[in-house]
Amino acid sequence: MTACGAPVASRAGAPANGTQRAVVYAGPGRAAVGDAPMPSLQTRAAPGVLPRRCDHGVIVRTLATCVCGSDQHTLHGPGAAEGMVLGHELTGVVVETGRDVERVKAGDVVSVPFNVACGRCPNCRAGRTGHCLTTNPARPGATYGMGEGFGGWAGLQAEYALVPYADFNLYVFADPDQARERLLDVALIGDILPTGYHAARSAGVGPGSTVYIAGAGPVGLASAVACRMLGAAAVIVGDFNRERLEHVRSLGFAAADLGGGDLAGTVAETAGVPYVDAGIDCVGVSDAAVAGAGADGATPRAAALNDVIGVVRHGGAISVPGVYPAGAPGARPPLGVWLGGIWSKAITVSTGATPARRYQDELATAVLLGGVAIADAVRATAVPLERGAEAYELSGAGASRKFVLTP
Repeated sequence: MTACGAPVASRAGAPANGTQRAVVYAGPGRAAVGDAPMPSLQTRAAPGVLPRRCDHGVIVRTLATCVCGSDQHTLHGPGAAEGMVLGHELTGVVVETGRDVERVKAGDVVSVPFNVACGRCPNCRAGRTGHCLTTNPARPGATYGMGEGFGGWAGLQAEYALVPYADFNLYVFADPDQARERLLDVALIGDILPTGYHAARSAGVGPGSTVYIAGAGPVGLASAVACRMLGAAAVIVGDFNRERLEHVRSLGFAAADLGGGDLAGTVAETAGVPYVDAGIDCVGVSDAAVAGAGADGATPRAAALNDVIGVVRHGGAISVPGVYPAGAPGARPPLGVWLGGIWSKAITVSTGATPARRYQDELATAVLLGGVAIADAVRATAVPLERGAEAYELSGAGASRKFVLTP
């Protein structure tokens, strides 16, 4: 029974001691695998978690949970609390439902979007779930596993997880067996594929578009796949990492080796002119910049974004899924963004957290019925949850992989 007396499904196989295995923050720059509290529909205060009663929530048993570049920012940022559960991408099975849940039921295989959204506020009703007005007491917008500054919701890199406002937040797979068979693909519709798709759409990518994408990591590759889905004629992906660039070429995209220093030449060779219609910055700034300072004490720079500005045509558009630090009011770091280039070229810029739930229905269909092999594109690699710390180390070192943790 829940605290409110509603019948629930039992948590088969759940530990009897009230703890579970999870990837947790273990100090600046470090992730570790350890014990964490089992989730509950009535949460208690814990590292990075605020107490709440969630009769509108469910408990989900994890099938797959991913390591994201944003998790690396959390490791290096100022808002993490030692011992808090990390992660914000989850596919799993519902094992317990709250009193107020009507649509979702025990046994459903579901995808959890990384935004924590109420579904009721003006922003949620307008589809801007990345900036929900009620799920974070600190500011608009909440995300799992990033500490109290992002709403104080426990992370998802664990055996079990709490998902609030389940009827609104959860995407339920119509065919659970099909979802399990394509687990590495569907694991990516909670964050990375919606992020790439939102970035491409926000930059106005459509049939015949030419696009430059800064960064050949998982988000950059997902953006490239999304551009192809939307009909782009030419997609160029830039990076310094030779292994990543070879993979870009193997997928049929053009690769710009930024170590060579001739981005405009690569763009001209591919597109026929030294500019593109749309640009996507999938890099943002370094982990050190997110922490508040450059590693060498210098002012952090928006180098990737400035490259994008430089090759986008006059009247073109840019989207920025890469993370930039907000900074404290009155102490915002000067990131060196080429605002004059944006202004003089009349470039439209869109930024901010992706409203992942908005796109999950169509992207799940594209993956399961349309054959979009996003897992192959980003080199999704299954790793046991107990090796989560190793996955963080490899990801932070620039491995050309998207690590998917499986309990």
